[in-house]
Amino acid sequence: MVQNGFTSKQTPKLFGKIAPIVNDVLYFASFEQPPASNPEFRYILIDERVHYEPFYSDFGPLNLSVLYRFCKFIHSLLETKPKRKILCWTNASEENRDENRVNGAYLLAAYLVIYCKVSADQAYLRIRMAEDEESEFIGFRDAAMGEPTYLLHIHDVLRGIEKAIEHGWLNFDDFDPDEYEYYERVENGDLNWIIPTGKKQILSFCGPHAKSVIENGYPYHAPEVYFNYFRTHDVTTIVRLNMKMYEASKFTEAGFQHVDLFFIDGSTPSDEIIEKFIKVVDDSPGAVAIHCKAGLGRTGTLIACWMMKEFGLNAAECMAWLRICRPGSVIGPQQQFLVRKQKFCWKMSNNNLIMQIGLTGKKQGDATEGKLNNLTTKVDEIRLENQQNGNIVITSPRRSRNSSKCIVGEIVDETATDEHGRTQGDRLLEMKVRSQHAAHKNEATEKAASSREKPRVANSSTGYSSMSNTKLPSTYSLHSPHIRRSGKSSSALLSGQAALNQALLKVQMNSPRFSSPTTPIKSMFNNSPIVPPRSTYVARNLLTSNKSQTNIQRTPTVPAAFRD
Repeated sequence: MVQNGFTSKQTPKLFGKIAPIVNDVLYFASFEQPPASNPEFRYILIDERVHYEPFYSDFGPLNLSVLYRFCKFIHSLLETKPKRKILCWTNASEENRDENRVNGAYLLAAYLVIYCKVSADQAYLRIRMAEDEESEFIGFRDAAMGEPTYLLHIHDVLRGIEKAIEHGWLNFDDFDPDEYEYYERVENGDLNWIIPTGKKQILSFCGPHAKSVIENGYPYHAPEVYFNYFRTHDVTTIVRLNMKMYEASKFTEAGFQHVDLFFIDGSTPSDEIIEKFIKVVDDSPGAVAIHCKAGLGRTGTLIACWMMKEFGLNAAECMAWLRICRPGSVIGPQQQFLVRKQKFCWKMSNNNLIMQIGLTGKKQGDATEGKLNNLTTKVDEIRLENQQNGNIVITSPRRSRNSSKCIVGEIVDETATDEHGRTQGDRLLEMKVRSQHAAHKNEATEKAASSREKPRVANSSTGYSSMSNTKLPSTYSLHSPHIRRSGKSSSALLSGQAALNQALLKVQMNSPRFSSPTTPIKSMFNNSPIVPPRSTYVARNLLTSNKSQTNIQRTPTVPAAFRD
């Protein structure tokens, strides 16, 4: 039997079919055992090269850095060894077979969209050739505790990537994966750019605290930690969506605009809050940095509302791009909420009359609507400890083989506090701490770290303590080529030792560096804990020749073998 040029002797038992991604060159499939060795083919087990660190039962899509590294690796092979066939496969004998399979399909279909300039629809039609009645791709679920109530289809994810390319948010010629991985770590700020370019730029980050402390193993950062980074990157406005954890005056006295638009953790915003948020972003003279407690649920929801209004994306496309940029964004009922609010947000387009007369029915220029600070709500007076949401107790999530399927009756109230008084944001932050400890057991990461050059830290005599509520130390300087990439410098977001450990854990790609919308900065605090990114790429058997890598075309071209 022959399928896409492969004989039964070359292929063990298939789960689904072999899909030709680039005809006669690149294929995707799932096997129950490794394929037999063949000199004409190179077999790449995707499961060994990528990893997603879940909050609960979520499993993807893999983040922007992993997408970049994997696509660049595949493109390198196609450019340098065009006559050798490549079969990328996932292991169909593993317990998480379906999850690994859809992540692998997402990576290869995204390669078609990004490098081959194929439409999302065409890429989806190509990757679905790997399906049969028993092997349809499952949907991506959210980072909620209970069973999923909404699934994000791989087609939606591809359309989100397509829209990101169309609007200039995704450009692999202007992206630095090392920098992305550096800043997404909690000790380095826990921030991600969602809209990095254009008239309005938006950044999502974890909520600051009054002081830089460690609570339950998680490092919190004072507003002052972010000042230099925000100034360097033209962030002028900070929007807080959670209850007061720091004085807004910390930002305003430093020259930033600060707006409070509070709504309960795990819930959805009112129409008034959506309208105010959109006006804040539209009126901001520079980039806008938005946070709630974890910078995931409430933050992602409002950013998606603005994206739908500004660019006409649908809810699924927004959620897809948000989760690629910042895994875990938009949780539970916030997903269906965005679907319901699509038309509401689309009607607020700049070409719509509602924007011309103002969101509150008053003419633009009205003195009562002129200043951003007038939108500030009285968050200082809110005390959530007096609002226990009916004292609802949340049980631990149940992990099941079919966790990615929507099951009625397993819905958890995402606005409830648990028996320890923790809200959704608290629990998500705790999950990041747990993943920190798991990182030390990652053998692949340790092997990658063992070959890295160790940068020199100027002073490491004191630093983060493992005790709760410990104050952070003063500034230390770091001397490392891994951090000074763009030639710019500004003082620090966080720990010298953290940057040291981060540099040790980085994977060498033997590829040219690219600049990105964010500029690397020196680290402020020492000996902070290491928390891994939500997804990682493990380099194995990459190109050994730097010369061959640098000859790769930076402008994506459609391989000649691709034919519909």
